[in-house]
Amino acid sequence: MTKVLGIDSSSIVAAAAVLSEEKLFAEYLVNNKKMHSEKMMPIVDKVLKDSETTAEELDVIGVAKGPGSFTGIRIGMACAQGIAHALDKPMIGINTLDGLSYNLIGSKTLICPIINAQRKEVYTSLYRWDEGKLNRLWDYRLIKADLLVQELFSLKEKVTVLGDGVFLLKEVLNVCCSGSDCDIIFANPAFSMPRASSIAAAALDRYAQGEKDTCFSIKPFYIRKSSAEEKQEERYGTKSRG
Repeated sequence: MTKVLGIDSSSIVAAAAVLSEEKLFAEYLVNNKKMHSEKMMPIVDKVLKDSETTAEELDVIGVAKGPGSFTGIRIGMACAQGIAHALDKPMIGINTLDGLSYNLIGSKTLICPIINAQRKEVYTSLYRWDEGKLNRLWDYRLIKADLLVQELFSLKEKVTVLGDGVFLLKEVLNVCCSGSDCDIIFANPAFSMPRASSIAAAALDRYAQGEKDTCFSIKPFYIRKSSAEEKQEERYGTKSRG
């Protein structure tokens, strides 16, 4: 039995979970104010205690690596890296969009996770579950919400959207569509936000396939440069590398 600790603080949600091939042992999720630097370690301690799992019994640490909140991603990554380093455990970084798609395992529709990127833009991709395997159909993208709506309608196929950027699509549509009204379906709020159990499930699948990182090799995935980096480029008229 492989035990995975999943961590996600890439959005307003701070969450941790312990999961194996057999069951979800424990999950703790707070969807409130961003105070991840104060919350993450107590949340991790709680799920380990409630799942009756010692840190040494963990086989791998899964963490949401972005895109999402720059600060939240860094906090979650640092927390996961610290645990992995202290225990000499492997890590697996899960793209936040991939993790959101695991919220809807087995969905018969296309899945479009949407993360608010500010400025009326969203981070997104497109997925389909096929015989228990998640297939990504688009590259990870940063796109204006109105352009995304146009692309989703052009698919001529039902697509379920979820994530903290859904409200931007609702603003564009100016109405909450149902499956009978249009091809865009909004996931139930209970399944729409990031979940650490989904990060853990994705990590478990990849670990079983032989994938793994270390606390030194794992890297965050941002897509967009941070505001500080953009301001620096504007000030000095240069573009940072990488």
